[in-house]
Amino acid sequence: MSGRSWFAALGALWLGCTPSRQDAGSRADAAGSAGVAVAEPSPSSAPSARASAPEALAASAPAAPVPEVEAARARSARVYSRGREVWIRSAPRPKAQWIGMLSIGGSVRLKSLEPIRGAGGCPAFYAVEPRGYVCVDGERATLDTADPVRQALIPHAPLADRPLPYRYGESLGLKRLLRVDGIDAPAWPEGLHDLRHMQVRPRSSVAWTEEVEAGGTTWLWASDLTFIPKDKVKPYEPATFEGVYLGAEARLPMAFFRRKARPKYRLTEGGPPAKTDAVWERLARVGLTGRSKRVGELTYLETRDDGHWVLERDAVVVQPRRARNPWGRPIRLGGEPPSAPAGGPRNTWVEIAALDGWLIAYEDDRPVFATLISAGRNGAEEPEKAEPFVPPSTTPLGQYSIGRKWVTKTLITPHVDADDWIEAEVPWSQHFFSKYLLHAAYWHDRWGEGQSGGCVNLSPADAKWLFHWTEPAVPDEWYAVQATRDDPSTRVVIHR
Repeated sequence: MSGRSWFAALGALWLGCTPSRQDAGSRADAAGSAGVAVAEPSPSSAPSARASAPEALAASAPAAPVPEVEAARARSARVYSRGREVWIRSAPRPKAQWIGMLSIGGSVRLKSLEPIRGAGGCPAFYAVEPRGYVCVDGERATLDTADPVRQALIPHAPLADRPLPYRYGESLGLKRLLRVDGIDAPAWPEGLHDLRHMQVRPRSSVAWTEEVEAGGTTWLWASDLTFIPKDKVKPYEPATFEGVYLGAEARLPMAFFRRKARPKYRLTEGGPPAKTDAVWERLARVGLTGRSKRVGELTYLETRDDGHWVLERDAVVVQPRRARNPWGRPIRLGGEPPSAPAGGPRNTWVEIAALDGWLIAYEDDRPVFATLISAGRNGAEEPEKAEPFVPPSTTPLGQYSIGRKWVTKTLITPHVDADDWIEAEVPWSQHFFSKYLLHAAYWHDRWGEGQSGGCVNLSPADAKWLFHWTEPAVPDEWYAVQATRDDPSTRVVIHR
């Protein structure tokens, strides 16, 4: 979460994901990865050739259902979202625990064509893949692929196969509009617009899918299907930084460089290492051999870069701080990362150094990925036992587990006497404790530095990778997942 939004996750508003972007081809390619399915003609609506007389005669006789045919029909049948939040429940009851969610434009395959009698205002539930039940009421969810609302939402689907599912920008102070003269927008169902935040204060962020012209003005079609004047938005420059997958070619320890470029040094005869004209650029990385040399008050580290050395204080040194993983096994360095054990747990966990600004992802006892992160700009503290919150803009120390994940989640900092701070459609959000999340940050590029309101910020590319690597896994086409008691969950270990 951003430094502007330390209280964001506590007051988080789920804005969901709206279908999106430039061309229909890219939307179709992105569809299946996060519960956004592009419409295909339903078998019942496709034109068919006239049946021959013998075929027609055979068709007129009643036939018993064929199990294989019914199974095939079930595999092709889907439930489609018509709303912002379509909950996947653990049982066919309106108040059963939610275990997943579809959002705007999303869909998921049915497990069975048989409806389950509903209750509490739900006409019928249907079992979906790979588990759970969805209430199909014709208002928020439908079985009709040709439903006009569902079809109208498809051009606004998020590109969930990309690090940034939307386009993003900083508000310069603006007002959202529900309709604009000259733009042909459908009469959307209730609940799709964020009516509580029609005024967006400066330095909040907005997300949008398309640009449209009307009345001599360019408008941004926002993720909640409202309209925003383009001249009131400053687009963010997408961050391109990425961490590194560990194996034979890249292994720990290694150094990253934050804030600015750092000089390379060479050893000299009998004197201190000499600075060269060469540098490691900001956010570059280099492997370390583990050798060091102390000269007076300064320590130099040998790199794997052609005999160059680096001044220790110039580097963010990434290496495990723990000798053992959370299950008590010694950590192993070097070699290829492990393959997932057949039928066994992956035992995934991440180690985060909040002040140094790095993260290592492990599978069991082997590190598999390393990167820079941005933690709280006011440092890191242990939460008080009597009160789970830590001071503003501070990252909580301790060991936690990931419990809920969203492809995007809008984070809001409530204000009593002013408009709320909003971070719109924050990608790859993973909740691990109280109001704190691991998530992408699209509003800054200062990796390794304290920038957040207490959450752990990652670059968009790193956040996307981590989201799909951690547990609980998000089933195909779901937009969010909540861990149940039986689900594996990635451990999150945070120290200074």
